[in-house]
Amino acid sequence: MSVEALAQARALLHELTEAARKGAIIPVQLPRQLEAIEALLNQAEVNDGKPAAVAPPDVEALLKDQAAFMSHAVHELRIPLTSIQGYSDMLNTPGMGDLNALQQQFLGTIRTNARRMAGLMTDFSDLSKLRAGVLRTTVKMDTLKNIAMSVEKQTRPLAEELNRELVVEIPQGLPVLNLDGELLAKALVKLVENALRYTPEGGRVTLSAAADGSSIHIRVQDNGIDMTPDELAQLGTVGFRADHDLVRSYKGSGMGLPIVYGIVRLLGGSVDVASEPGAGTTVTVTVTGMM
Repeated sequence: MSVEALAQARALLHELTEAARKGAIIPVQLPRQLEAIEALLNQAEVNDGKPAAVAPPDVEALLKDQAAFMSHAVHELRIPLTSIQGYSDMLNTPGMGDLNALQQQFLGTIRTNARRMAGLMTDFSDLSKLRAGVLRTTVKMDTLKNIAMSVEKQTRPLAEELNRELVVEIPQGLPVLNLDGELLAKALVKLVENALRYTPEGGRVTLSAAADGSSIHIRVQDNGIDMTPDELAQLGTVGFRADHDLVRSYKGSGMGLPIVYGIVRLLGGSVDVASEPGAGTTVTVTVTGMM
């Protein structure tokens, strides 16, 4: 582990939290600043970006300390971000007067980047906690049907915006799940969003499931771009993004799939990815239900 890289990341986070307290955050610069911090944290990782199965005590302590510091930093950064989002939403209401076309464009850019910042901060916090093994779970019985309905509600607007067909096919009679349904939904949302973005306009993304005894196989299938064996081997590595024009056309941090892998492992499940030229990609999440 690179202590120097970790120290640099802490210094940058300290600067941001101090700026947040003083109200000196510059919205357009924040995504780049957060991504620079993530790059430094990647350098401080062990085993090529993946935590060791059994970390030495000092490394484990550092990871937990890093997660606690990241959680504090994200909390402080959310304070000015909430104001940015709130006031920009107010400016978008009729009661604030008419805006000309250029003002509407600027306001739209502010709102889009504020939403992206909020997502980035949540991802930074979740990934840091997953690495340190301190992400909290709330286990309760739930059905995959309910979880899938939540996933569809969160991803349907993106499908309509991008002109993609989103199909949800969850059969009745699947084993009941006894896990953190909100975390599973978060992982599935990221998979569906990825599939929607990386499928050409007019494409189709399907969320389906099938049971094999007590195992439930949840599939996110698209008819979009395929991946090479080398790209498949790098999935789950922080910061990795496939070298494809459609992938590069969307701004991304490369944290989505690492979070998915981390959450599914935390829930005791597994992730398998299959991709064929001209046939798209299928991601299968397998979890265990109760018979």
